Amino acid sequence: VSLYGGIFLGGLIFALLRRRLRSPGLRTFVLLIVPMVVDGATHFISDLAGVGQGFRYHNAWLAVLTGNVFPQSFYVGTELGSFNSWARLFTGLLFGLAIVWVVYPVLETYFRDVRQALEPRLRQVVRRHASPP
Repeated sequence: VSLYGGIFLGGLIFALLRRRLRSPGLRTFVLLIVPMVVDGATHFISDLAGVGQGFRYHNAWLAVLTGNVFPQSFYVGTELGSFNSWARLFTGLLFGLAIVWVVYPVLETYFRDVRQALEPRLRQVVRRHASPP
């Protein structure tokens, strides 16, 4: 859901700022997608121990890191409000925004070129069919 939300939000931002936005460099793109790669990879590795059994389900490492300042429900599981749900929301939004930032300008340029190539031909077709026989 957050990936699609990031794409939707990115699309809105792109529509408003397309003239002022430049495509990000490769470094920026990689920095925006790395959190999702890390999140997905750590969940994959964690699930090798069994779903609900690995280090990303209980997040004991995070409890130690934060000194248990959050309620236990924040650390354990994937329910809404848990660390895992917040991590998925954040990484999905970043990934969606990164994809839009890179892909939409490329698509816009491509479709502009296609339009410029096809418009003269389409005008000829319209003129041919619009004139009385």
